[in-house]
Amino acid sequence: MRLESRLLSSTAGQSVNTALDRSFHDGRELFSGFIPFCLALTFAGHLCAQEIADEGDRVIDEEPNQDTKMDEIGTDEVRSRWFFEGAELVLKPRTYYLYRDYDVADTRAGWALGGGLEFRSGWWQDRIRLGATLATSQKLYGPEEKDGTQLFKPGPEGFSVVSEAFATVRLFGDHGIRVGRQTLDLPYLGKHDLRMIPNTFEAVGIGNKPGDGLAYMAGYVNAIKYKDSDKFISMSEAAGAEGTDDGLTFWGVRYRMPDNSVYGVLHQRTPDLFNTTFAKAEKRFTFSGETSLWADLSWTSQRSMGQELIGNFSTHLISGRLEWVSGRQKFRIAASTTDEGGNIQKPYGNPANYLSIIINDFDRAGEDAFSVGYSYDFGQVGAGKLSLFTNMVWGDTPDTGPIASPDASELDLTVDWRLNRGWSEKVWVRLRAAWVNQDDAFPGSDDMFDFRIIVNYDFDLL
Repeated sequence: MRLESRLLSSTAGQSVNTALDRSFHDGRELFSGFIPFCLALTFAGHLCAQEIADEGDRVIDEEPNQDTKMDEIGTDEVRSRWFFEGAELVLKPRTYYLYRDYDVADTRAGWALGGGLEFRSGWWQDRIRLGATLATSQKLYGPEEKDGTQLFKPGPEGFSVVSEAFATVRLFGDHGIRVGRQTLDLPYLGKHDLRMIPNTFEAVGIGNKPGDGLAYMAGYVNAIKYKDSDKFISMSEAAGAEGTDDGLTFWGVRYRMPDNSVYGVLHQRTPDLFNTTFAKAEKRFTFSGETSLWADLSWTSQRSMGQELIGNFSTHLISGRLEWVSGRQKFRIAASTTDEGGNIQKPYGNPANYLSIIINDFDRAGEDAFSVGYSYDFGQVGAGKLSLFTNMVWGDTPDTGPIASPDASELDLTVDWRLNRGWSEKVWVRLRAAWVNQDDAFPGSDDMFDFRIIVNYDFDLL
């Protein structure tokens, strides 16, 4: 589990604290009964669904704490000659409530309102495109004694920041260079968008954007702005080497086939700290329009290098997953094993273990993990499309020795309702809950319950 820092400051009234705490403490027991309810509802789902979704219409399970994607850096096919021709201005409001109750540690809770205002220009002379995002997270509820939600700056304190400000230059075709503050979405180097504002980076990247086929990406990343901060800090400092100012270099290739099978390799280096090599093979076997098998395998290797400013280590992670898709349902099993040489380092976001879920990544030194999961797409229900997915993961770690840590298990449930009618089109409501249990015999272990409500809405202003 990750333990966020607790600092000082508060503006919330005691009466509000008491009311919210009471309602969500009671809600913990109520939500505990929601899993069997949803599973029962799954088998009766066809009674309330208004239409049948086909394979291409299925809502993808979106776990923001698990990211093996290798997003392209190049340019798209849109062509224009003038700055405002084809320009986009999108307001993306978001509200987020998080409540986390530990058996031992202090409860954490917060409610934020904010989001982002994104601008993308047209392609001036079909060569240059500019982009910028103004992001904010403001406190609706966040008592000092319940800080640590990462919805705000430590304190808790609301903040605003120009999270993106970049230029993309088309070299030729779909090949381009992107320079400035920007979002990256790569394994172990990405936006990790699971609070109000995603991670962003000061970087320069080059690549292409072919869709299917071979894509390449390479670049230099100077600094990162974390999801709960308005400051950019160097990549080496973010990794734990205080007083340093080094960046990170990366390169990778990814091949995507027409059936959505993907193969890729990515390498990252932070001088005098460590390097990371990630490789994956994700194969899709389609048996009919309603039935398919997804087989995924990934490998991560990390080694300290140079002056080894954050320690001497050499470790690796192997992760695999099988998913059986049958109509509206998806069944999955997964397993991973982490070498005893050290924990997997993730200071730049985007954990890439197929078993990473809401709270835990299950990639501690010497950890073996196994998971089962289930998803169901109800199709159109009322004003939107309703779906759910649940995962259960068990992690086993050494009980003694220098890398000993408590065995842990985690049960998660996510319910998504994506509205698609009238004024509410593009509204996305997400409810999430996680139950974490650690081995009580291990010193420092702590069970917890985590509950979240997230509402997103996109407005096209141009």
